[in-house]
Amino acid sequence: MQAHSGSTIRIAMAAVLAAACTWPILSHADSAVDIEAGRALFMQKGCYECHGIFGQGSIATGPALAPHPVPLPAMEAYVRDPKGQMPVFSEEILSNDDVSKIHSYLASLPPSQPADSIALLNNGTSLATGPVSSSSKSRTEHPPAPGASIYAANCAACHGQTGEGGVGPALIGISSRYQTADIEARIREPSGIMPHLYPKPLSARDVQDVAGYVVSLK
Repeated sequence: MQAHSGSTIRIAMAAVLAAACTWPILSHADSAVDIEAGRALFMQKGCYECHGIFGQGSIATGPALAPHPVPLPAMEAYVRDPKGQMPVFSEEILSNDDVSKIHSYLASLPPSQPADSIALLNNGTSLATGPVSSSSKSRTEHPPAPGASIYAANCAACHGQTGEGGVGPALIGISSRYQTADIEARIREPSGIMPHLYPKPLSARDVQDVAGYVVSLK
């Protein structure tokens, strides 16, 4: 699923949603089996490449789909007749049952954690926990690296919140194999399915900061 222009998406989705409101929508609890099947389809069909593995979207690739996806009939209609650069997904490629399972997966995803509740991004404090305990003070007594918030917004979806890996490779301990300049070069000129983030949305300074943060992951 590819990127779209913002205005085109809003107009197209408004029309689809208006039509969807006239269709009956059955309310039912999605089973764990459907949710897991939907997650697998979301990955297999390549949806995550533009919309993120958690449906969070990106200004560089595609709009957010979660945690509150559009109604199922609207989603079915849109994948059959998309706008912008998104490819058509026919029933031979993605059946209505497949779309329903993907919708179940997206609907199961919880909202993202607010930035002000993440201690790493707020000098070791959060709304939920307050100041960190003395036992962890040594890890948070200094302000977080400048690239921490950039990493959380642009890299964590694939490489993990703490660099543990996921869709993308683990980054913990990467400084033993690569220098900071090498990491900066990879961000500027990615390969494989890694998206292009430079020069937008990341600036040259952003690239330096996030590379410095990645090097610090141990």
